[in-house]
Amino acid sequence: MNSDVAHGVGNRAKVYAMIRYEIAATTVTTAPPERVLAVLDDFNNWPRWMPSLERVRIELPPNERPRTGYRFKLHGMFVHAEMEVIDYTPLSRATRFRISFPPFQGINRCRLMPLEDGRYRIERLDQLELPDLVAHLIDATQRKRFEKLALEFLQALRREVEQTPHATVTSTPPTGRSD
Repeated sequence: MNSDVAHGVGNRAKVYAMIRYEIAATTVTTAPPERVLAVLDDFNNWPRWMPSLERVRIELPPNERPRTGYRFKLHGMFVHAEMEVIDYTPLSRATRFRISFPPFQGINRCRLMPLEDGRYRIERLDQLELPDLVAHLIDATQRKRFEKLALEFLQALRREVEQTPHATVTSTPPTGRSD
């Protein structure tokens, strides 16, 4: 049974000449919250496990650790984004973002919910705010693409956090002789 789900909310709410879309996706993991959040907080390694960021350069502030108010930037070939961590709790993370082209902003939120069987449901909620004109140019196909990206993100995150950590093997040369 596939426990991954993504869907977009059908209602559009106008906010100061902005149209808001909400996209929700969920998956279930066996990884503990500390592992999931450590991967989410490791912004520099996002391109390694997140397919949509393969060709993105991430600019982090020097000598700072993620926390509420932490700011960083994403630089793609055509798209640039300014990011700010706005939620940093033991079971959730959220970033506010502003994209250069097409111009829009929003919030990405990941929340972990404990399940009775010891696993965790990861909920991702994206709230996208697009200028009215841009929203009208984006068709249902593009909205489906946003939903697909949210689901791909969670699937990639789950694969990353559930993989066995890389092990190292060491051996020592034999010492002495055995008769």
